[in-house]
Amino acid sequence: MAALTLSGCSSTSSSSAASSAAPAASEAAPAASEAAPASSAAPACDAEAVTKFAVVTPEKESDYGWNQQGIQGAQAAGTALGIEADVNSGVGYDNTQSILSQVADKGNQFIIAHASGFSDAAKQVADANDVPVLTMDVDQLEPGKVASVMFDAQEGGYLAGIAAADASKTGTVGIVASAEDVNWFKMSGGFIQGARSVNPDIKVVIAYIGPAGYGDSAGGQRIASQVIASGADVVFGMGDGATVGYLQAIENAPADQNVQYIATIGDVAPIDAKGVAMTSVRWNFADAFQQAIEDVNTCQYGTRNYTLSVANGGLSLQDSPKLSAETKAAVEKATADIGSGSLVVETATTKDAVQALIDK
Repeated sequence: MAALTLSGCSSTSSSSAASSAAPAASEAAPAASEAAPASSAAPACDAEAVTKFAVVTPEKESDYGWNQQGIQGAQAAGTALGIEADVNSGVGYDNTQSILSQVADKGNQFIIAHASGFSDAAKQVADANDVPVLTMDVDQLEPGKVASVMFDAQEGGYLAGIAAADASKTGTVGIVASAEDVNWFKMSGGFIQGARSVNPDIKVVIAYIGPAGYGDSAGGQRIASQVIASGADVVFGMGDGATVGYLQAIENAPADQNVQYIATIGDVAPIDAKGVAMTSVRWNFADAFQQAIEDVNTCQYGTRNYTLSVANGGLSLQDSPKLSAETKAAVEKATADIGSGSLVVETATTKDAVQALIDK
């Protein structure tokens, strides 16, 4: 039975802490050779072992979210395997194919294209440069060349919803999302279900910056102020760079409202000057990245994807002194139930589906 993964609060150690607390991906996902019948002779593998690989992110790691955790996950995987991780951050979304080709030309034998928006260009580079590439959240398996990291993000959102409902005094909680993004929809839907599991009558208000406002700090402050004005005293934020704006809005909220923040993906403690963050849904990429590289080395790459879930420790709720003993116990139980399959969190993949859960 799975237990709650409680990772440390320091951003400098968050990746290694999450990696050590979560089961290795190789334990969670049996190798293809183990799944094959014993009588089937596996073909010989003549792959050259990866000694240098790259991670490419659209923004810098100072977002304390998606980009930071991707970089730290790659570095942790490199350390575990004793190989070099070549970090290429802040490349944006222009000329992606050219940038990924340049990264391949530097001698990298494996590339983590750490954005779903990189997926088309990444596949083209894998084919043209004969370098295996790992994409994000796009199922486009190609043996030896392309696989993806997938996300059961609704499960992490469910844990956050439990914490939010337990902490709310006004009976209203808020969701702020930087973009109309499938994983943000999944997280939001899970959050609503988790909150309603504690308080069926809790009110949920939601606001979006726009279609793709990931790094929009001003937009983040604007929409967080809106949900706070609607009575939310706990705000669940999905943002990357927009997170800075969320925190500013909460810091400037009326003192008697005592608004708290739940972050996603990374540890925002270093930028949380007034201590308004109560916890974070942490995403640990290290095990998935490590397993992908090991699959390259054993000629299994491109035959399966790699999923971050609560059961395998890829998703967890960060430990915090602001979580009560009752909240921790409820989160631990939900974590175990999700891991065993006795609790299945409904998946919302559209804006309308999220709103339907709110309106139930």
